[in-house]
Amino acid sequence: MSSSPWFVRPPELADAAPLAAIAATSTTPIDASQINWFMDQNDGRFWTLTHRAQPIGYAALLPLPGLPHLFELTGGITPEFRRQGAGSFLWRTLRAELARTAAAAGSGQSVPQITHTVSGLDTPAACFLQHHHFTLEHEEWTMQLDDLPTASFPPSSIPSNLPGTLKSWGQAVTGRSLPSLYKRCFTGRPWCQPYTAAEIAATWEPGDELVTLKVGPDTVGFAWLHFAEPGTAQLEPVGIVLEKQGMGYGRFLLTAILQQLQNQGIQTVSLGVWANNETAIRLYQSLGFVHQSSSYSLTYTIPPT
Repeated sequence: MSSSPWFVRPPELADAAPLAAIAATSTTPIDASQINWFMDQNDGRFWTLTHRAQPIGYAALLPLPGLPHLFELTGGITPEFRRQGAGSFLWRTLRAELARTAAAAGSGQSVPQITHTVSGLDTPAACFLQHHHFTLEHEEWTMQLDDLPTASFPPSSIPSNLPGTLKSWGQAVTGRSLPSLYKRCFTGRPWCQPYTAAEIAATWEPGDELVTLKVGPDTVGFAWLHFAEPGTAQLEPVGIVLEKQGMGYGRFLLTAILQQLQNQGIQTVSLGVWANNETAIRLYQSLGFVHQSSSYSLTYTIPPT
């Protein structure tokens, strides 16, 4: 029997440039510095696929903040080797190694579940993953409110009987206070992805702002504002503490924020929401947000040994 033309090994420093070139042809392009970061941050969960000793593909698993059981899969195969079995060979090697580490008692390398997000279930990446027994875990919507300066919020849509004031938190206060507030809003929900102070510090961008809703002495809700591009704002995550949900506080918070953004000259506001979170979707639609696009999280659970 002839041996396989492919070989999987740990990454080497010289792999960064050729793997970055491969990544640039994928649906989520990354550069050489990001490849180097993946190599440094994945705790050994990075695999280089070679053909005749030359890198032709890679796969990496990155832990997801707040979800210790779940790892994000990223990777790619150079175009000339696609649809020739190279990707399947890499996946089978990766899966076998993960199964071995899962069987090792107390192994710090154990990976219970893998996820990858795709823009459509009929894309090449989605078809490949589903062929290898990844299943749909959830669909997430991006909703968008365009032309914010002309949007109107009738008084009838704004709860007037709710006592509450908005307060803005900077990075330092957010790092100290958001982890517990987030848990109060989302514990028990399938979309719960708790933050640590270190994760907040790593995620916080210049210009970010956490707008909170305070009722009496208690903070009951929040929205994290990102301003990635001039004239745009992203609200994510947005939450109201569980005991105050369904009482109008979410509408109060969002309407007040949107009015503030109008005054700042923001043109477009976007946010993300799970497609099965019908209550939140109805609220966002009532404020003028419309479904812009969907993404789909496909997951694979490492079988027990």
